[in-house]
Amino acid sequence: MKNMHPSWKRKSRRILVDSSHLRVCEDSVCLPSGLVIDGYTVVTMPSGVVVVATDCEDRLIAQYEYKYAIDKTILSLPTGGVEKGESVLVTAARELLEETGYKSNELKLVQTLYEYPSKADHFVYIVRAKNAKKVTDAVAHEATESISPVKLLSSDDKDFDGVFNTTYNISALALTLPVFLGKTPKD
Repeated sequence: MKNMHPSWKRKSRRILVDSSHLRVCEDSVCLPSGLVIDGYTVVTMPSGVVVVATDCEDRLIAQYEYKYAIDKTILSLPTGGVEKGESVLVTAARELLEETGYKSNELKLVQTLYEYPSKADHFVYIVRAKNAKKVTDAVAHEATESISPVKLLSSDDKDFDGVFNTTYNISALALTLPVFLGKTPKD
């Protein structure tokens, strides 16, 4: 799609934080009107994949994972960062295997999303994996990951221990398997 609006012009950039997982920049930008805005913050993070995987019985492959920033354990789909030079589908296959021990030969890129395009420049790739088979125990979790064993969810489950409550998981399910949205947690 053609850019329908004139672009902003960056006059300067100051890097405030630069780590392997995050870069925060403070820019001075000139709007098409000529107005200059100083202190416009932009965040750069690695792009990532969310894998919506089902096994041969069409059960959704999910896990509970502790998330430090919110200090909660949440129900999640396999996710991970796209490494430099790695294709999205290779990343999805790697993350599915590493986090769950499942492998699928039926992977398809469903959608590429911007998570917060006003302030962040990374992508979230939604990948659908069908007929996944357990081939091993979870291969590897990073030191910062605290992930439970796999929980297989059936679309006819009336309740399950958790809800999907992150924007990337809800977006992924809405685009692939909306039947898993709107579930309520067990009391």
